[in-house]
Amino acid sequence: MDLRGKTAVVTGASSGIGRATALELARRGANVVLGARRLEQLERTAADCRALGVRATAVATDVTQAGDCLRLIEAAGDVDVLVNNAGFATFAAIADASAEELRAMMDTNYFGVVHCTQAALPRMIARGSGTIVNVASIAGIMGYARMGGYCATKFAVIGFTEALRDEVLGRGVRVALVCPGTTESEFFVKAERGKMPGASRLIGAVSPERVARAVCDAAEDGGYRRILPPFAHLYMRLKETFPRTAHLLMRRVSALLERR
Repeated sequence: MDLRGKTAVVTGASSGIGRATALELARRGANVVLGARRLEQLERTAADCRALGVRATAVATDVTQAGDCLRLIEAAGDVDVLVNNAGFATFAAIADASAEELRAMMDTNYFGVVHCTQAALPRMIARGSGTIVNVASIAGIMGYARMGGYCATKFAVIGFTEALRDEVLGRGVRVALVCPGTTESEFFVKAERGKMPGASRLIGAVSPERVARAVCDAAEDGGYRRILPPFAHLYMRLKETFPRTAHLLMRRVSALLERR
């Protein structure tokens, strides 16, 4: 897909990966419709996109509300690309985790994807075209200590995406996953990255702009799954092939690093 002149919807576009994705789409010539709860910051992102010569619309959106998601999609009209990116994390041991925070993460990280997808998908199927890119995480491929609630939401996104891809094969709609590791954004500051297992912090953080390029590449070529950075890609392959070995390494290296 050539993104020039296409219409793309991005959730969570007020900061981090979402903002970087909106700008990268604009650089590639796509008109963007942006959703997030923080309207003032969202308007700044839209203005920066317009400065790149495309149309950009900001729509205050709480993705936990199906009505908000429908309103966002309706503002876009025929959606060529939907990027489900909105999310947040709170890291805590499962024994100590707040049920309210676990539920809030699931409502945003998983049901936000469900609501926006269900709003956009019927018209994509009717037209026989469109691409949905879901921003998941390596935490949706491997569970990490003290990140159980967040991992659950991203495992859910990956399972949903795999099922959706099978459902729309041959109907003109493409579905893709982007699974980054840690990113250099306020997301991980708010999530308290210090609570992550020691070994997981050996996977270098990537910039939101790098993730955004992967998202836009997925929108263009329809490639099913991208994992970044490269070390994370290799480790996830190890986990999928030898899961017990991968978890054992994670536990032992983490224990060593955390003792130090």
